[in-house]
Amino acid sequence: MAQTVANQITGDDIISELIRNADAGWFKVRYTVLVPCIFNVYLHPRDYELIQPIAELLREEAVRALKEHLSDLNKPRTARPFGKRFGSAGEPRPEYKILEKQWVIQFHGDQEERLRPGEIEIYSELGSARPKDFGAGAMTTFITRHPAGGPVAGNSEGADQVPARGVLARVRYRDSGMDKTFVMTSEEIVIGRGGKAVWVDLKLEGPADISREHCRIRRDPETGTFFIRDLSQFGTTVNGIPIPNSVDRVEGGEKVDRNREALLPSPARITLADVCTLEFEAEP
Repeated sequence: MAQTVANQITGDDIISELIRNADAGWFKVRYTVLVPCIFNVYLHPRDYELIQPIAELLREEAVRALKEHLSDLNKPRTARPFGKRFGSAGEPRPEYKILEKQWVIQFHGDQEERLRPGEIEIYSELGSARPKDFGAGAMTTFITRHPAGGPVAGNSEGADQVPARGVLARVRYRDSGMDKTFVMTSEEIVIGRGGKAVWVDLKLEGPADISREHCRIRRDPETGTFFIRDLSQFGTTVNGIPIPNSVDRVEGGEKVDRNREALLPSPARITLADVCTLEFEAEP
C-alpha cells in the first residue's frame, strides 16, 4: 500500500492504531490485566474501499501483531515504568490476557461523514458479555482516533514503552445507553454533535441542546496544562461553574471566536448544556 496521495492510509497505520487502542483500553483487576479483543475500525469511505481487497490479510496480520504484543507484555522484566499504575515492587505481576477465545476485528466505512481521509477511529470492547465480578468499568467502550497525516507510534521499543505512548487524557461519558471512554491523543480535541459540515473528535448523540461544535479541550505541550473553550449556545460548566463563552456575535449576526479559554483541572466534571456530563482526567 504505497502512499500515492496525501494522507493515504496504510495497513501498518491501522495495525499500530489497534495496538494503541488496546493499550488505552486495559482493565486492571488484581492478578489480571484485561486487554480489549473486540475492535470495530472506522475509516473514511475512500480508505475503506482501498483496504477491501486485502481486508482478510490485514485482519490476519493485525491479530498476529496483537498476539505478539500481548506476549511481550507478559515477558518478565526487572523494572516496568508503569509499576505505579499496576502495583509496586513486591506485588505479584499481573497477567495480561483477553477474555474471548479469539480476537475480533471488523472494518467499517464511515457513513456519517465524521472522518477525513487518512483518519482511523477505533471502538474496542473487552468482551462480548460482562465479565463476572469485574465491575462496570469492564463494560466501557474505548475510542481512539488517529488524525490524518499524524504520526503513528510504533512498537520497536518493546512493551516497556507502551503505556505512555500518546495518551494525554481520558474523557468518560455515557452515550446511547453505553459507558464510553474517549482517549485524547492529540493536543486539541473538538466535542459536540458534529454534522456533515462540522467535524468533531468526540461525537455525542445527545439532544439538540448540545451544539454541533460545543467545546474544545486543548493541552499546552510545553506545560502540560489543559484548557477548555466553550463554543456553544447553551453553555458549558466545569465542576458546576459556568465558563465564559468564547463566541461573540458581531454586526450582521456573524459569529466570531474570541479564543477565550478556561483552565481545566484534572479530574474535572464537564457538563454540556445541562444535559450531558463528561468526566475528564489527564493521564499521569
